Amino acid sequence: MQDKMIAEVLAAHADYLIDNEAASGEEYLGLFPAYRAELTSLLRIAERVRAALAPVTPSPAFESGLKQDLLVAAIRRAAERSDERSVSFLRRRHVLIGAAAVGSALSVAGIVAALLWWQRSIARA
Repeated sequence: MQDKMIAEVLAAHADYLIDNEAASGEEYLGLFPAYRAELTSLLRIAERVRAALAPVTPSPAFESGLKQDLLVAAIRRAAERSDERSVSFLRRRHVLIGAAAVGSALSVAGIVAALLWWQRSIARA
């Protein structure tokens, strides 16, 4: 439970550091005196890390290159899906043609068998 509480306090402090330039962990130490020993060094480290970090923004050239690369990848993926669908359709089409051919052959065989049976029954009579 203690580790979970410390993690929650550190997460709240990190959110506070993101929103405020001159943030201090003193408020958190006052709110949670039972965890003061553990939190003091951790909050100081978080504040030092925040002070050392500088905001980074990508260059316009990088953004446009990334956008172009993502569009090319999306178009390629869409084309691959389209190819898969057409191959799937062709496979289904061949299966349907094969099933129709088998059905027609069975129908013709049935008709021939019926005619032969009819001829034999007339020949016996």
